[in-house]
Amino acid sequence: MSGPAAAEQALPSEGHALTPLDKPRFTSAHIVRWMAAQQNWDRIHFDQSFCRDIAGLDAPLINGALKQHLIVQFLAKALPGAWVWRLDYQFIGPDHVGHRLQVRGTAGRRTARAGRVFVNVAVQIVNLDRAEVTTRGDAVVVLDGSGSSLLDALDLDAPPGLALPLHIAPAEATVDAHVNARLGSDLDVRESRYPVDLSRLRLFAEAVMDLDPLHYDPAAASPWGGVVAPPLFPLHGLEALPGSYPLGEAPDAQGREGVNEVGRDLGPMFGFSPRGGVNGGNRVQVHSLVRVGERIRARSVLAGARRRTGSRGGEMMIFETLNAYGETGGRPLLTERQTVVIRLGVPRAE
Repeated sequence: MSGPAAAEQALPSEGHALTPLDKPRFTSAHIVRWMAAQQNWDRIHFDQSFCRDIAGLDAPLINGALKQHLIVQFLAKALPGAWVWRLDYQFIGPDHVGHRLQVRGTAGRRTARAGRVFVNVAVQIVNLDRAEVTTRGDAVVVLDGSGSSLLDALDLDAPPGLALPLHIAPAEATVDAHVNARLGSDLDVRESRYPVDLSRLRLFAEAVMDLDPLHYDPAAASPWGGVVAPPLFPLHGLEALPGSYPLGEAPDAQGREGVNEVGRDLGPMFGFSPRGGVNGGNRVQVHSLVRVGERIRARSVLAGARRRTGSRGGEMMIFETLNAYGETGGRPLLTERQTVVIRLGVPRAE
């Protein structure tokens, strides 16, 4: 037997629980190491007094960006040879620094199309210290029916409904006019000044822990003929000249002002306190992997804005940005739909 039927037969059956991914306890040292690899200086992840006195948080949080890489790592280990194509996830509870996490998943529906097999996987991250699901999502992995590894997903003929939605949401009357006026327009366009290098990928692999060597070791066997970055690396792979994004010195400076990313730090852009912003999760579609020596370009568009009342009665703004990442030569790397939640009750410091 060969082709899509063989690929389907080799997969776990629908409803089958995949092998969980257990990670060591994420201490403050682990988080600082991750933040250096990610190049993210947000104080809500390491500064207890900032969390308590300024951000209104009980304790520093494990980075949402780190958790999304754990989901991809889980899928790669549980389904060897599969291309991690789509990942949608939402943070539904906090994970504090010092907690242990486990990633779980259940195989779902399979769809054969144009020589490929698309497999839905329900994923979740469980905080083992609280025995609570804190992240929940859905993924789609793709296998080539011939049994060979996919080297990219640039020519995928996806079944209806599986591709990332690219629409711009309509304006809502409860949203300020100056915000609605930006819907569909560019928020940011950035291009890396430095190519992806092995040193940065080594730091990244050390921080995520137990990555496949093809993501950092030139001696590892690789169907790409060399080292490729992990699938979601472009989200953090923009490199600016030193001093381009200086850290703030004010007591309420969050640290995000020093991060070279697009589509995330929206509070100051629209006149809200930067202290009220949290990562609400995102949806990602991976087109290809960036290689050592390539540079990354990113474009962010405001795709949605709505005002809502939270479960505890607080008012919030929910933004969606549509962010396209590509290699500077024109090859698409990934597209994401990022959700940013701004708590409106958090005042600006004087």
